[in-house]
Amino acid sequence: MRLAPALLAAALLGSGCGAALDLEGAARLLRSADGPHMPLLREQPPADLAAPEGLRVVSGELRSIPLKWDPVLLGDVAGYVVERSLREKGDYQRIGMLGDRFETSFVDRGADLAPKAAPGATADLGDGATYYYRVRAFASDGRIAAASSSTEQATTAASPPRPEDLRVYSHQTGKIALSWRPIADPTVEGYVVYRSPSESGDYLPVARVGGRYTTTWVDHELAPLRVFYYRVAAVNRAGGEGVPTSGARGVTRPEPLPPAALRVASQGLGVVRLAFEPNVEPNIAGYRLLRRRGDSGDEEIVAELGPDQHEAEDRALASGERVAYRVVAFDRDGLVSAPSDPVEVTASGYGLEARAERDGVRLSWAPGRIDFASARVLREGRFGSREIARVRGSEYLDRDVDAGGRYRYTVVLLGDDGREALPSEHVDVEVPAR
Repeated sequence: MRLAPALLAAALLGSGCGAALDLEGAARLLRSADGPHMPLLREQPPADLAAPEGLRVVSGELRSIPLKWDPVLLGDVAGYVVERSLREKGDYQRIGMLGDRFETSFVDRGADLAPKAAPGATADLGDGATYYYRVRAFASDGRIAAASSSTEQATTAASPPRPEDLRVYSHQTGKIALSWRPIADPTVEGYVVYRSPSESGDYLPVARVGGRYTTTWVDHELAPLRVFYYRVAAVNRAGGEGVPTSGARGVTRPEPLPPAALRVASQGLGVVRLAFEPNVEPNIAGYRLLRRRGDSGDEEIVAELGPDQHEAEDRALASGERVAYRVVAFDRDGLVSAPSDPVEVTASGYGLEARAERDGVRLSWAPGRIDFASARVLREGRFGSREIARVRGSEYLDRDVDAGGRYRYTVVLLGDDGREALPSEHVDVEVPAR
């Protein structure tokens, strides 16, 4: 019966046996198979058989070592056992059993019954590992010959080499790009990219790049002004990693600087003109002027300006209203700066005053600080405010009042084009009883 290594391994795995099971146990498992029974192997007494000659082993294969030898033609040869050691003169363990005189080739892939190179080692041979081999014949009654072939040494393919010429492309918006040279080793099937927030910190895998010639990778969705360090290691078809590159630094593009020197350029009734210094970055796309009214925590956009505009007007202020302004810059990639330092403003008021006189209530406001054509005078009544007069000038006498009455007035200024300013603050007055 010819018992190939793969058949032996399959029988052992199917039986649920562990790595400590010996080859004689494997033979017992197969006694029920069709054909001649595999003998129960034993060392004593040894068989008087010649040692196999011409043992050849092949180095440089990926996690496997092929063996070949010449058949033993004389004597009662039923097959061969293949043995492996980590040292030339160390303890040899059986790793394979072949059940035919002329079956003289074997591939060691590590899936065998022999102890591994180190506790916890995987089932394969590993990368760049060196082993020693010998072969002995056994007789049909299971006795193994004492004479063994010559001892031959072989080494598996080394771990992939370190990738060369790692380049990191910084100052991109929200991303950092990497490139490196492809590795000539044909066993390489891809690469692993590692990243760390510091050069000497813990590098964690962030990507697996498939293909020996796929030598670029882009780290996306990064925040502005983020700094990372990257390493790249090659991976072979068996999953073995080589030595990674040294850490290479990358940084994303920062957001624009906050605009500087925000200030009030001029001020009028219901109008504030603000100015600021232009940003120095070459890719600025524009600015936004923001306003917060009173103690409100919400900001609203007053104006959006182009890259060459550094002044803006706010025409939506009430008389005497308290507001705070900030300005932000944004670039062509959509990155927005932090806000500028705030500027707090109290909007210009009418200076509206009211006093009770003998003939009525006299209203006056401040025309010297306000440019207007006329004014609407409104008095609040039971059903809301109503216009009681439209005048040119800066005062008005309301004669339609009663002694002991209380009144509330508001003034709205009008421009030459009829456009209304925002209403004044209201003023209350009490007419003395007669």
